[in-house]
Amino acid sequence: MIEAKGNDMVITKEDGEEEVWKIYFYYVEEETGKTFYFLYKEEDPDSLIVMGSEDGVSLASVSEEEMARAEEVLAAYEEDPQIQDAK
Repeated sequence: MIEAKGNDMVITKEDGEEEVWKIYFYYVEEETGKTFYFLYKEEDPDSLIVMGSEDGVSLASVSEEEMARAEEVLAAYEEDPQIQDAK
Protein backbone atom coordinates (compact mmCIF):
# COMPACT_ATOMS: atom_id res chain seq x y z
CA MET A 1 0.00 0.00 0.00
CA ILE A 2 1.21 3.51 -0.72
CA GLU A 3 0.34 6.85 0.80
CA ALA A 4 1.66 10.22 -0.30
CA LYS A 5 2.35 12.57 2.61
CA GLY A 6 3.59 15.89 1.33
CA ASN A 7 6.83 15.16 -0.52
CA ASP A 8 7.10 11.66 0.99
CA MET A 9 5.77 8.34 -0.24
CA VAL A 10 5.09 5.90 2.58
CA ILE A 11 5.22 2.34 1.30
CA THR A 12 3.72 -0.36 3.52
CA LYS A 13 5.08 -3.79 2.64
CA GLU A 14 3.13 -7.03 2.95
CA ASP A 15 4.75 -7.71 6.34
CA GLY A 16 3.55 -4.33 7.65
CA GLU A 17 6.98 -2.68 7.54
CA GLU A 18 6.91 0.91 6.32
CA GLU A 19 9.53 2.58 4.14
CA VAL A 20 9.63 6.30 3.47
CA TRP A 21 10.86 7.49 0.08
CA LYS A 22 11.05 11.07 -1.16
CA ILE A 23 9.08 11.95 -4.28
CA TYR A 24 11.39 13.59 -6.81
CA PHE A 25 8.50 13.99 -9.20
CA TYR A 26 5.64 12.05 -10.76
CA TYR A 27 3.48 12.14 -13.84
CA VAL A 28 0.40 10.43 -15.25
CA GLU A 29 0.75 8.84 -18.65
CA GLU A 30 -2.26 9.97 -20.67
CA GLU A 31 -2.47 6.87 -22.88
CA THR A 32 -2.61 4.37 -19.99
CA GLY A 33 -3.73 6.47 -17.03
CA LYS A 34 -0.85 4.93 -15.07
CA THR A 35 1.04 7.12 -12.61
CA PHE A 36 4.84 6.93 -12.57
CA TYR A 37 6.75 8.00 -9.48
CA PHE A 38 10.43 8.92 -9.33
CA LEU A 39 11.46 8.12 -5.76
CA TYR A 40 14.68 8.30 -3.76
CA LYS A 41 15.87 7.73 -0.22
CA GLU A 42 16.67 10.96 1.61
CA GLU A 43 19.92 9.51 2.94
CA ASP A 44 20.93 8.45 -0.61
CA PRO A 45 19.81 11.02 -3.22
CA ASP A 46 21.46 8.95 -5.97
CA SER A 47 19.06 6.06 -5.29
CA LEU A 48 16.46 7.31 -7.79
CA ILE A 49 14.02 4.59 -8.85
CA VAL A 50 10.87 4.57 -10.99
CA MET A 51 7.72 2.77 -9.88
CA GLY A 52 4.29 2.67 -11.46
CA SER A 53 0.78 2.61 -10.04
CA GLU A 54 -2.39 1.78 -11.88
CA ASP A 55 -4.71 2.13 -8.90
CA GLY A 56 -3.08 4.74 -6.64
CA VAL A 57 -2.87 2.16 -3.87
CA SER A 58 -0.03 -0.15 -4.87
CA LEU A 59 3.31 0.22 -6.65
CA ALA A 60 4.76 -2.09 -9.26
CA SER A 61 7.99 -2.36 -11.19
CA VAL A 62 7.96 -0.85 -14.64
CA SER A 63 8.66 -2.63 -17.92
CA GLU A 64 11.67 -1.80 -20.07
CA GLU A 65 9.39 0.11 -22.45
CA GLU A 66 7.84 2.10 -19.60
CA MET A 67 11.31 2.81 -18.20
CA ALA A 68 12.47 4.18 -21.55
CA ARG A 69 9.46 6.53 -21.70
CA ALA A 70 9.97 7.52 -18.05
CA GLU A 71 13.62 8.38 -18.75
CA GLU A 72 12.51 10.63 -21.62
CA VAL A 73 10.02 12.40 -19.34
CA LEU A 74 12.69 12.78 -16.64
CA ALA A 75 15.15 14.29 -19.12
CA ALA A 76 12.50 16.77 -20.32
CA TYR A 77 11.65 17.62 -16.70
CA GLU A 78 15.27 18.24 -15.75
CA GLU A 79 15.94 20.34 -18.87
CA ASP A 80 12.84 22.54 -18.57
CA PRO A 81 14.08 26.09 -17.82
CA GLN A 82 10.95 26.99 -15.86
CA ILE A 83 11.48 24.03 -13.57
CA GLN A 84 15.16 24.85 -13.14
CA ASP A 85 14.23 28.42 -12.16
CA ALA A 86 11.78 27.11 -9.57
CA LYS A 87 14.37 24.84 -7.88
